[in-house]
Parts: sequence; C-alpha cells; structure tokens
Amino acid sequence: MNRTLLLSACALTMSIACTDSRRSPPPPEHRDPPPSAGKTDAAPTDAGAGDAGEPDAGLADAGSPVPTQDGGTACSAQGLSPTRSLADPPLPPAVDSMRRRIVAAAVACDYAALAALGDEQGKSLRFSFGPDEDLALFWRKAEQEQGQPVLARLVKILNLPYTKQGELYVWPTAFRDNATAQDFDALEGILPDAQLQAMKRERSYYGLRVGISGNGDWQMAVSGD
Repeated sequence: MNRTLLLSACALTMSIACTDSRRSPPPPEHRDPPPSAGKTDAAPTDAGAGDAGEPDAGLADAGSPVPTQDGGTACSAQGLSPTRSLADPPLPPAVDSMRRRIVAAAVACDYAALAALGDEQGKSLRFSFGPDEDLALFWRKAEQEQGQPVLARLVKILNLPYTKQGELYVWPTAFRDNATAQDFDALEGILPDAQLQAMKRERSYYGLRVGISGNGDWQMAVSGD
C-alpha cells in the first residue's frame, strides 16, 4: 500500500475516534450521597397540647387540631391515652363498655364511629341544642373549621369521676347539684381557664357533659346552658 495513503487512513481513523469520544462521554461514576451528619427523624406532634385556637378564646385547654403530613387535619384527641383508672364505684359493664368505645373512637379521630355509637340503640344522642344535624359533620366542623378541641375534651372528661342523675351516668361531677370546688378543679387543663373560673364562681357547669344510661345507651354529649 502507498505510504501516503496509509498515513491518511490512520489520521482519518484517529479523527473519528476523537469525535466519537467527545460526543459520547462515559457515564459518570455513581456514588451514593453521604448521610447527613446528625440527622434524626422529627418527633411526632403531641395533639393533646397547645392553644385551643382563636374560636376558643385562644387559651390552652384540652388540645387543638393539628396539621398532618398530608396537609389534612388530625383531631385534638390524637395521641391521648384511651385508658383510665378504674371507676369508683365501678361502672356497670354496659356503661363502661360504651365509655371505652367512645374514648377509643375519639382517640382514633373516627367521627363516623362516634356517630354510629350515638345511634347504636336508636337516634337518642343529644349533642347540640340547634336543629338536627349529623354528629360526624357537626364535630368535624367544630374541630377543623372552628378550632374547638371537642374530641380531646370528650376523652378527658370521660376519664374523670362520674355522677348519677336518675338512671343516667354523667361526666363530669361538676355537672351535679351542689358541685364542690374540687369538682371544678378536676377540669383544669380541659376547659379554658377563664371559662372554668366563671363556672366555679357561679357553681354552675355548662361545659361539655356526657351521659350514658344504665343499659349502655349513649344519650348526651352536649355543651351550653
């Protein structure tokens, strides 16, 4: 082969190789990013603490709704313990069973389950002095739109001592006639302090009260005069 032609072919081959190399660089070496130093998972939010929000006078009480990771809103009872010490005297089994199921549903933020418990023995649950409404919708709106910690109060009040009014087992004892200062003191941290002190002075409880009949029928969960 002619020497000149041989040198030209070699130069052409090298030129193509260089061009291909520039057009197709080798993929970068994959390296895992180093772990962030000192990084720890964030502690879960305690939904049972904090201010009650503007609609409830902005005072710390039973708890307030808190945002969830998906942008929704958890209820104020989330994270509260569903257990309590044994009642003294002990509650009848049907009453205690209903009390426990109400607390469990509230801690789970399960509005539908609460509504079902209220209707378990017929639509007899009184939860509002206004026109007939759906309990699940009524309490969800109170929690998420009005900032009222209804479910946290429900749980904490049902963990207090009870009293009896006829055949009805009622919480808290501050609702009974001739309630004592100790009955009202038991509600500290559950109701806004200014409201609680006013009721204590008047010896008149108009906060949330819960009533369950002797056969386990949930009949009352209402606030107001």
